[in-house]
Amino acid sequence: MEGPGILVRHPAARWGLLTLLSLLVLSAVPLSGVTSRGTLKEGYTDHVRHPYVVWVGLHRGLQALYTAPLGELREGIPYRQAIDQWLDVPYVYPPGALVLFLPLALVGEWVPMSPLAFGQVCLLYLLLFAHVALYAALRLLDGLPAGGRWAVGLLCWLVLMRLALHGQYDGAWLVCGVLALTALAKDRPVVALRWLALAALLHYRALVLVAVGVVALWRVVRGRPVRQWPWGTLLGVAAAGVLCVRTFLWMAPLAARTDAATPSILGEPGTVALVMGLSAVVLALSWRGADGLVTASVGLGVVLAVIDTRHWWHASALMLVPLTVGVLRTPRWPTAVRLGLVVWAGVLEMAVWYGNPLWLFRDLNRFLRLV
Repeated sequence: MEGPGILVRHPAARWGLLTLLSLLVLSAVPLSGVTSRGTLKEGYTDHVRHPYVVWVGLHRGLQALYTAPLGELREGIPYRQAIDQWLDVPYVYPPGALVLFLPLALVGEWVPMSPLAFGQVCLLYLLLFAHVALYAALRLLDGLPAGGRWAVGLLCWLVLMRLALHGQYDGAWLVCGVLALTALAKDRPVVALRWLALAALLHYRALVLVAVGVVALWRVVRGRPVRQWPWGTLLGVAAAGVLCVRTFLWMAPLAARTDAATPSILGEPGTVALVMGLSAVVLALSWRGADGLVTASVGLGVVLAVIDTRHWWHASALMLVPLTVGVLRTPRWPTAVRLGLVVWAGVLEMAVWYGNPLWLFRDLNRFLRLV
């Protein structure tokens, strides 16, 4: 019988065991029933609001969700787990998120349960996706050149767990981004494009993966006659892009007039100086110490910092940037680049999105005091 050495010889088993341990431990948060909806901190309701929106959408249609506020659309539509939150905004996520929450929407209507029990089910669902994303990230890092990988892995755990425990579904699209990077690292660009399309259908912040998509597309078509291009995949990616753009254009005008919108950093000279100054250093470090994919991904992260609404969970897209190091080629300075990107992601989250990855420990400490 094999002993503990199997964990050394088989990285998949090692990372799988660590991921499972994290899932089992953190599942105690929703199952404890300390908060009214199963979240780590009271007041977060996205995990139960999405299923409600899906149920309303099944009755009103796709376009209505993006062009009218939920409070208007829900009139005359009963739902067991209805919730009075964010009623003045349209749906601000791509249509893939509706598919993601469809099973929970049906459970919420067809299975009688208390609001707490429904919240617990929804949170466990999201916690599972977060851990799948964590496992995928750890496996990706394990196959990349050494140097600072521990810091990136820790960042992934902090970001993904805090998201899920507060009812945010971002782990679902982030795992698609991680798997796209994994496919690209294995020189499987067609598979990478498919994962990128799925990521885009789940979240508009998949914008941060545009550079990954450009590289994958170039590898797909380079040196091949047009008739040998994977047209099925290319048309599918194009259709996903069109659908995302169409729904965004439906939603944006109304969303911009609601509380979901926040002022850009462009009105804060100090924040702009910090973001641009630090990003310039990291861009130079990435260019000299890694490659163009990493540098372009940093640039896309800066674009998000300028145009995005400023809620802490929106910073999660930056988690993918350090994961690009070593995907295309062996970096010259892997440790310096990865550590620099982790610091950059943390500082931008604090300055732009009013969050901090380390606040997971603060929130866990406060939660434990309530148990």
